[in-house]
Amino acid sequence: IESTNQNDWKQAILEADMMLDEILTTMGYRGESVGEKLKRVVSGDFKSVQDAWEAHKVRNQIAHEAQFNLTHFDALSAVNRYKKVFEEFYYI
Repeated sequence: IESTNQNDWKQAILEADMMLDEILTTMGYRGESVGEKLKRVVSGDFKSVQDAWEAHKVRNQIAHEAQFNLTHFDALSAVNRYKKVFEEFYYI
């Protein structure tokens, strides 16, 4: 995320989302996608669930909108949201 290259920021977000998927699977949430797993989260089980959703939305824009222009500010914001989730579950 510290790179000056937008593609590096996008890659960081895609990789963070894969880590989020691992966490959700380990916690027992089932589904075909991160979005499906997040829909099954019980609010009391996951303090940073809204951060996970917001970060995942950015991931979806990267994955599904070919011309999506990711700003460095938005990339940092998404990575920091993933970081909150990872810290909550002692993943990092």
